[in-house]
Parts: sequence; C-alpha cells; structure tokens
Amino acid sequence: MIEHYPSQALTGLTLAIATVLLLAWAYWRSRPTLPLPPGPPSEFLLGHSRVIPKENAAEVYAKWSKDYNSDIIHVRSLGRSTVVLNSADVARDILDKKGANFCDRPRFTLLEVAFDSMGWGKTLTFLPFGERWQMHRKFLQTSFSNTNVRQWHTLQITEARRTLQNILKKPETWETSLRRLAVAIVLQVSYGTQVLEDDDPYIQIANDAMYATGNGGVPANSIVDLVPFVRYLPDCIVRDWSLRFARQWRWAIKKLHDVPFAAAQAGNHRYDHYTDNSLAHHLLREYKYKESRGQEQQWSLDDIKGAAGAVFIAGADTTWATCVIFILNMVLHPEIQEKAQQELDAVVGSDRLPDFSDRPALAYIEHIVQEIYRWSPLAPLGIPHKSLHDDIYKGMLIPKGTSEANVSLLIVNVTRWGGYLISTRTVVYANAYAMAHDERVYKDPHDFNPDRYEAGEPFPVGNFGFGRRVCVGRFLADNSVWIMVATMLSVLRFCKKVSSDGKPIEPRVRFTNGGTCHPEHFDCVIKPRSLAAEALVNSD
Repeated sequence: MIEHYPSQALTGLTLAIATVLLLAWAYWRSRPTLPLPPGPPSEFLLGHSRVIPKENAAEVYAKWSKDYNSDIIHVRSLGRSTVVLNSADVARDILDKKGANFCDRPRFTLLEVAFDSMGWGKTLTFLPFGERWQMHRKFLQTSFSNTNVRQWHTLQITEARRTLQNILKKPETWETSLRRLAVAIVLQVSYGTQVLEDDDPYIQIANDAMYATGNGGVPANSIVDLVPFVRYLPDCIVRDWSLRFARQWRWAIKKLHDVPFAAAQAGNHRYDHYTDNSLAHHLLREYKYKESRGQEQQWSLDDIKGAAGAVFIAGADTTWATCVIFILNMVLHPEIQEKAQQELDAVVGSDRLPDFSDRPALAYIEHIVQEIYRWSPLAPLGIPHKSLHDDIYKGMLIPKGTSEANVSLLIVNVTRWGGYLISTRTVVYANAYAMAHDERVYKDPHDFNPDRYEAGEPFPVGNFGFGRRVCVGRFLADNSVWIMVATMLSVLRFCKKVSSDGKPIEPRVRFTNGGTCHPEHFDCVIKPRSLAAEALVNSD
C-alpha cells in the first residue's frame, strides 16, 4: 500500500512521474509541422538534452554550423527550442537597425534567481525596458560618451605607467599588477577611490566578483531555465551546478556593490582630484542636495549603487582579461611584438612614452588591439535581448516578448525564416565567437594576425554588444586597453619561460567557462626592453 511507503520514496516517485509527464507534454507540444533548421540527432522526449554543450558552448555551436553547412543551428531540450545564429549580419540588422524594438531583456530564470540574488538586478546590464532602464541608460550614456571619457585620459595614462613600475619591480606578479590597473581606473571613475598598491583589499573584492561571473555558466543554458519550478527544490535533488555556483558565490557580487558604496556614502574616500567627477560622488551629491530640501528623488540609493557597481565590475573584468590576452599573444608571437615596437620607436621615439595623441599615427598598435578583441571575445554568447513589438525580418516573424541576438531570442509564436520553422518559445543566440572566426570574413581566423586589417578585413563587431544595449562604458574600456598596450610595448619585452633543460615552455591557451571567458594563468618572462626604457617609466 502507498501509505506504507517512506515519505522520501513517495516524494521521489511523485517527482519522477511528474517529470515524465512534463517531458511527454513538452515533446508533443514541440513537434514541428514544418522543417526545422539542421542540428545534431535528437532523442525521444529528451531531445538534445544530452548533447547541448555546458562548456565552450560558442565553439561547439560554431562547429555544428560547419558540420551542418548552415548559419542557423537548432537544438531542443525539455520542450524548449534553441536556435544559434552564426552571422554578424543578422545581429546588425535586428539589434542595430531596429534597436528601439530590441532594447528589452527577457526574464530568464537563472538571471532572476541567481544573478538577481547575486546583486545584478539593479544594474543597467540586466534591467528590463522601462523608465528605470531609460533613466540609467541616459545618464550613463552621457557620462561615458566618447567625448566625456576624455576627462579620464590623464588617469588612464598615470595608472598605465604606475602598473609598469609595479611590473618592473616584481615581474613575477604581473597578473596582479594588471588587476590593480583595471580596478584602479574603474574604482576612481565609479567611486573616486584610489588603489595604489597591488595588495589593496578592493582588488580581492574585484577578483572574487570576476571569478563569480567567469565561472557561473551561460545564462539560459541551465535546467532552471528549462524547468523554472526546480528553482524551489533543494540542491540535493536539483543537481544543477550553475544554480548551485551562483547561490554559493552571490556574496561576492553583493560585496562588490556594498563595500565601495558604503565607503562613498560615509565619505571614506582616499581622495584625489578625480573624486568630484566620479559617478557615485556626483549622484550622491545630487541625492543629498534634494534630500536636504525635501525634493523628489529621481535616483534611489539602490539605483546609485547599481549604476556604480555595474561600472566597477564590467570595467575591472574586461580591462584585466583583455590585457592578459594581449600578453599571451605577445609571448606566442615575438615577431608581432617586434613589429609593434618598431612602429612605436618610429612614431613616438625613445625619449618619451606614448599618450592618446599618438593613437591616430599608431596603426599597427590599433590593429593589435582590434585583433585581441576578435581573437577571443570575452562574452562569446553575450546577454539576451527581448523585443517589445512584433517584427518581421527576412520573412521571419519575431513576435512581441521575444529575445534576440548578441544574445538570445525568445519566440512565443510559430515563425518561419528562410523556409525553416522557428517554433514556440525558441531561444536564439547570436554567436559572437562564430562571428569573430567566420572563415568567409577572416582568413585563418584562429590565427592571431594583426596584419589582416591592413589587408582589408573588417574590425570585429559585437564585442561590446549591439543596439541600445551596447555597453555604455565601451569607450572608457577601449581607451584603457589601448594606452596599456601601447605603454607596455614601449617599455617591456614578453618572452616564453625557459625550463631547467633550456627549452622554452609553451604557454597554455585555456579560458574559463561562464558568462565571460577569462584566460587562465600561464607562465612567461617579462623584462624591460632596455635600461633606457626602464629609466623612462621610472622617471615619470
């Protein structure tokens, strides 16, 4: 009799029956009546659940695109269809040309449960379309316009040169010095706080947050996204590593938001002349002014915290990772390093270090920076967008409430594209990795080759997003990367480490798996180009 079963067994049996019924219902509901885009073979009920990639997803989808000779790949899991787009043209057409319609975010369960509880819900990156998002975007877009970020040029030059001084003192801790560089710039921009030493506590706060974002899996690719109700079940039943990881590491994101903001509120700044221009200082000053006069507040304290926190983590994460990718490729390609240094010597000379006025004349340095962006996109599948109204693209209806590209597309009605069926509740990714490694656009795309741009190949697109969800801090981030690359090449030489038997050690090219992909640690040797170059940076 059932009443004699242990309660745990009864619960397990109930869940098993419910799961089978759900799978059967989802399978029946998702049966196509028109051709679907090609993809790997599927299984009854499970669909592609056992082959959908959990690691290196962008690379797997790019390979399937070649295997099935199609820019569009389809997979299905637990009733939900996923379509992966591997063309830059689609992302441009939808998100850039029709940006007003594709400016929303979907309500993905992993983002809602994990990242929102981690503290991301109040940041511009994940805010849904609405008055709050428009307010954040308008202010941040103006603050970080290509013109306004020039006020930070002196800061970026100063921090780049301070970073070189630290690397020359302790070359074995070069990665820590680069973390300090990234944190120092964005912390002064966002909170007006200085970070002078490589062991500053704020660096560890940023490190923990970067680990959380770099290892937490890809949004919309977990069991909780497919079956939302499992979010309420304990970890012992739902063995989903991405949800468990997010719950375990949400403290890191919370700390990144809370600690510097609390210091800004209390006035506990390590002040310098940049403090008055910082994002948090400006908004808090306005908030306190209105509060003292009983005026209605436009920005809540949570809004201010979210805006400043978004700048902090996004800038610290991308700047550091991009600089590490640069060093990795200089170690692997000494001939590129030498050519860049020849250009610097010819344009800048040997009696000073480069500054932003040199950028137009340093074409090869620019090509190196663009090749860093292309060779390894930091967010291979990006963050989902969602449409506000029905839209038709090349015969495909994209209904209201659907999400697309840099990123993902949630389709809530049956649609057609190029003769293919894109069925109900389809999620579509625009694969930034595939775009950057498209052999139709780039010759030998897996090679790191800055010369490709001199031959007429286009600069990469989409690294900072698309349309009205494009990264508002892209000009600041790009300036930080450029000045650091130019300054490092002026002063330093990057070489392979040599083993005890005198053989060079090849660096490992490995990346983390998450919403962002960070390069893993590798060994190298960093030394000054010359005594004169070393003296130049130390005299600054």
